[in-house]
Amino acid sequence: MLRQLSLFAVLVAVHASGEFIVLHGPDSIEFTVNGEIEQSNLKEILSAALGYTAKEKDSERSIAVWDPFSMPRALVAIAIDGIDQLPFIKDNTKATFPLIADEAEETTWQAIRSRVEERSNDNTLVRINLSDGVDALGQSALGELKPVNMEKLKSLSPDVEEDRKFVEEMQLLHAIADNAFSAKKHDSYTNVYWLVVSSLRLVLDYHGNTSAPAQEAYSLLNDAMEHVSKAFMNTYDGRVIITAFTNDARIMRSARSILERHRRDTPPEFSGRAKTYTENYPVIFNIMLWFGVVFVFSLLAICLAIADMDPGRDSIIYRMTSNRMKKDN
Repeated sequence: MLRQLSLFAVLVAVHASGEFIVLHGPDSIEFTVNGEIEQSNLKEILSAALGYTAKEKDSERSIAVWDPFSMPRALVAIAIDGIDQLPFIKDNTKATFPLIADEAEETTWQAIRSRVEERSNDNTLVRINLSDGVDALGQSALGELKPVNMEKLKSLSPDVEEDRKFVEEMQLLHAIADNAFSAKKHDSYTNVYWLVVSSLRLVLDYHGNTSAPAQEAYSLLNDAMEHVSKAFMNTYDGRVIITAFTNDARIMRSARSILERHRRDTPPEFSGRAKTYTENYPVIFNIMLWFGVVFVFSLLAICLAIADMDPGRDSIIYRMTSNRMKKDN
């Protein structure tokens, strides 16, 4: 009983462990996700949004394609580690979905990278962990990244290491936005830009989630994300998907350990659930059923008609079985 209660508590926590946010998407596609998204399924959803064939059939139902000739040419994903929600961003998004963080951010990146590389090796695939710092990166796939001067801080202090690291990440995010156009290639290949924000959790742990420094950190992140979004929208003329997702790895690790232990300790049971079918199943079933019925009876009628045919000289049976084939002159 105690194990079941622990499992239930962890599952509740996992269901609130992240968010998937669509900041921008072209009119040619629409995210039609119903309910929560597992992060391990993000690679399928984002690949389908880029025009790739999803390997899991359920993922195809998460994307509606309205114009297959104007598919996105790039994906920009901003991964925000260590938090479960972004309280400031709800009004500036196209869609927001609950995210179950069942895998690490880098695992999701590697899966998407492999999926894109399967089609071509000429794609621009960039992952930048902003915690590396502006000075550490310097020359990158997006050109030379230099610190960007930001407005004077009000609550965050450069003397506090946690605040300084976060401000550096925001400076780098602005620098990436300023260099967005230099990364574009004039070709038809798909480009993926994966940006990881890691220091926000440090600020929240040091100052508190509702403190003035935390509110200023949220504001700085919001401004940086808007800058990145506008820059890449202009670079790709709107044909780009810009998303952000949160991922609290602490909850993910505890949930994974308890779930794995539960699977080992619990013998397999018959769930009693019937197999789920898509909404097109009854339509296809009826088409196949009645076509089969009509085909069988049509074939039977043809066979009976041929069997009852008079084998006279004017019939096809006589002409094809006669030893001396005759031609009309």
